[in-house]
Amino acid sequence: MSGLRTVHVIAVIFSGLALALVLFKSICPAIAILAILIILLTWSLEALRVAIQTRPENRP
Repeated sequence: MSGLRTVHVIAVIFSGLALALVLFKSICPAIAILAILIILLTWSLEALRVAIQTRPENRP
């Protein structure tokens, strides 16, 4: 789970960078960063879903 926390920390840092780019009128790089963020967060949610489903108490 610490790997997922690292991904979320990176996502927060990148979102701050994207916000700064928008404030300084650099829209295209900000959109690219936000696209990377969506991919990272989607991957982490999928990893969490798999981790929850493979717990021993959830097995039939």
